[in-house]
Amino acid sequence: MNVVVLALRACPVSALGPYGNEAVGTPHLDRLAAEGVVFDRHIAAHPNGSNPSPQPPPRSGEGEPNLFSSSPLPFGEGPGEGLPFDLLPLLTSRGVRTVLIRHTREENDTPAAGWDEVLPARPDPADRAPADALLRLLPALFDRLAAVPAWLVWIEIDTLLPPWDVPQEVFEAYVEDLIADEEELSETEEDEDTDDEADGEDETEEEETEDEEVEEEIAPPEPAEPVLPWRDPPTGWFDTADLASWELLHRSYAAAVTSFDADLGRIFEVFRARKLDETAAWVFTADRGYPLGEHGIVGLHRPWLYDELVHLPLIVRLPHAAEEGRRVDALTQPADLTATLAGWFGADGVGLQPLISGDVESLRAFAVSTLTLGPATEWAIRTPDWTLLLPVTQHPDDDPRPPLLFAKPDDVWEVFDVRSQFPEVAEELEAKLRAAVSS
Repeated sequence: MNVVVLALRACPVSALGPYGNEAVGTPHLDRLAAEGVVFDRHIAAHPNGSNPSPQPPPRSGEGEPNLFSSSPLPFGEGPGEGLPFDLLPLLTSRGVRTVLIRHTREENDTPAAGWDEVLPARPDPADRAPADALLRLLPALFDRLAAVPAWLVWIEIDTLLPPWDVPQEVFEAYVEDLIADEEELSETEEDEDTDDEADGEDETEEEETEDEEVEEEIAPPEPAEPVLPWRDPPTGWFDTADLASWELLHRSYAAAVTSFDADLGRIFEVFRARKLDETAAWVFTADRGYPLGEHGIVGLHRPWLYDELVHLPLIVRLPHAAEEGRRVDALTQPADLTATLAGWFGADGVGLQPLISGDVESLRAFAVSTLTLGPATEWAIRTPDWTLLLPVTQHPDDDPRPPLLFAKPDDVWEVFDVRSQFPEVAEELEAKLRAAVSS
């Protein structure tokens, strides 16, 4: 088995076509989803935005385990937790060549110990598209790997982290209606001004003879200011009542996603040209989501474990698989992906494979997430029917934040706190959450 993993830094599922967003164009991701298996409830364990590749995690007291850590995690409910191995040394011992490609900006790099190769593919300012540097690297790499019995290529991508490289022509396709509305409003205002002028004409003008010529000077219209994308929105508080900023923010991000999808199509062409669609498994996922003002913040500003931060994309495409087009509604977490990778390379690990093949309907009864940002810490537990957010410590500048309970899947955006209506559910989930985190 050979495996290619495309791991994004920050990508909420709400922005992707395979997850129901019909307003954002992602044709290449849509095709990948149609050819593979889509996991609809993949939940981050530690969405801290660092170390998205499988590294040995920090030890107790030194920080949180990274997102794709294969070392034992503190949660013990799924097949991927408590694994008795670190993935990279295990693969190396089994003769698997491991390659990390960093399609990232230098400031977003994280430690990369344990890989056989670490290759930079940084976007160059002279490139026409962000993926150009990566596309220059991939053909030679795969030609070289053709002589290797088994390999894992992990491509780390930060294209969807601000600042967004949004081509103006792509962005304009998302703001056509806004431009049309502005033009319509402008024309309406001009018509009203013309009518007012006509009504206010001096009556003496009516007495002018027909042979009098009145020359009117018509000022040329001022060129309209182009609507530009919001390339680098500030991280922090966001006024959800500011609808103009809301539209600009979300349409800028949509344009960034569409641009990324176009680059992804070019990457897939390289894969297919080398028959990797027939010989390798493809995995598309992310380390965390990216809040876009849904609960009053943009980016990783507070450890609020809402869906937009912890709900991750996960699409698995196996060569010659009969399961293409399958959707999996079971709760999964990144540790399950680690176990899957181990199993694919012949080690002890099951992970997602029973879900992919349809042999089981679920792997875990719940999913747990934790996050610490500065002085604030929050925990969360998700079941098929409920989400509980539990603030552990809070930022001193914030108002008190109580535990929040949301009924799923109906409350998609997690806005209706029902803890007062279902106190027994909240108490049971909190007890289960505390036991899982402390185990």
